[in-house]
Amino acid sequence: MKIREDIILEAHSITKHYGGICALDNVDLELRNGEILGLVGDNGAGKSTLIKIISGVVKEDNGEIFIEGRRAEINNPLDAKKLGIETVYQDLALVEKLDVLDNIFMGNEIRYSNIFGKFFRILNYRKMYEESEALMKKLGIDLGNLHKPVMNYSGGQQQSIALSKIVYWGRKIAILDEPTAALGVKEAKRALELIKILKDNRLSIIIISHNLQHIFSIVDRIMVLRRGKRVGIRNAHEVSADDIVSMITGAEVVEKV
Repeated sequence: MKIREDIILEAHSITKHYGGICALDNVDLELRNGEILGLVGDNGAGKSTLIKIISGVVKEDNGEIFIEGRRAEINNPLDAKKLGIETVYQDLALVEKLDVLDNIFMGNEIRYSNIFGKFFRILNYRKMYEESEALMKKLGIDLGNLHKPVMNYSGGQQQSIALSKIVYWGRKIAILDEPTAALGVKEAKRALELIKILKDNRLSIIIISHNLQHIFSIVDRIMVLRRGKRVGIRNAHEVSADDIVSMITGAEVVEKV
């Protein structure tokens, strides 16, 4: 199979069964370099299963995944992270009682480089604060005091913290599961603006959302799943919301690439 150079991630013929239920039936996905791809479909269409396979949470029964043209073995989330794939689920996976610094650097804390610091494994909070402050400035995020527990920030601010980690740790691919869910109008708008900034920072993004207005405001292409099958993929500027709804409901099932 020839791998296109403009594709950073390709999933080919992905199939997954749960007992007698076929969650995914020979599904293909192509994510282009530097694009935002919207993944839509009704509940049970297979969206969550597909992203869980790409992110290493679930193992496919059949199919292949390629990252930058090379076959990728993704057996767990750590494999995905090593390949530059980061997934942000609706729960954001933040530790609410810890502050911004602890959440950004969790598991990768900066320690003092001198012999005393290395021996006693002393954390360099000043350096982590400087790095966090510079990151927030780069992304245009205003959180105020970075030492507050994450639980004291708004939902939109917590979303910003989760997304900022992707940029800091140099991920290539971001998978965002309902990033505007449970956010107010202003916070949802800010979250969408931040996702565009992620794209400007050379990330390729897959976004799952039931909100077609948000999808159309931000994505380059839209891929539709229905009952475990890929029924189509469209350029966002060439279709309407009604077109996509027709594909989701089954009124249109003709594939176009």
